[in-house]
Amino acid sequence: MPSVRIRTGTKGREETIQMLMNATGENTKSKALMAAAEHYLEDKRNKERVIDELVTNPDLVEKLSTSELPMELDVSTRVGHEHE
Repeated sequence: MPSVRIRTGTKGREETIQMLMNATGENTKSKALMAAAEHYLEDKRNKERVIDELVTNPDLVEKLSTSELPMELDVSTRVGHEHE
């Protein structure tokens, strides 16, 4: 596997990557970034699955809604930063 060199460039980036390394328990920048990327992709899939479940079963929203914290379903879709 080819080696990967990650340059941070700014103090803010270095601090962020160091915090990411601490949070993920990884000892290299590339492993920490991979862990974060994998988490992001899994989180996105899970959120899409929950949204699909709510859209296909709107009764769930009604069951979760209370007088103190009402919920309603308003369906729109977005992928990344693009609006459909």
